[in-house]
Amino acid sequence: MTYASISDVKWWLKHPQDDTSLDDEISSVLESVDAEINDLLSEYAETPVSDQSLVEILADIEAQWAAGLIRQRRSVDQHEEDIYVQVAKRRLEKLIERRFKFFDIA
Repeated sequence: MTYASISDVKWWLKHPQDDTSLDDEISSVLESVDAEINDLLSEYAETPVSDQSLVEILADIEAQWAAGLIRQRRSVDQHEEDIYVQVAKRRLEKLIERRFKFFDIA
């Protein structure tokens, strides 16, 4: 199960909550992002994370990251990383630094 919900990603995309046209794509992207986040975190903590205070933060980071990947798919320049993805990665890096000392996401 992912930290974020489809609804969380829709919020970042400013997509109507009652429109289900993107739900399958969002779900697929969320699974990928969740796996990547858990892979990074697995060096520092047992995953999936169960600490509720961390789960809430991770849910928002994951939703932003997933929304960024979806936006990137629709971008003219799909090779440039969406700002949402960039910011989400920095947020995760900062969280890891604060909670587990230091880590650099390439």
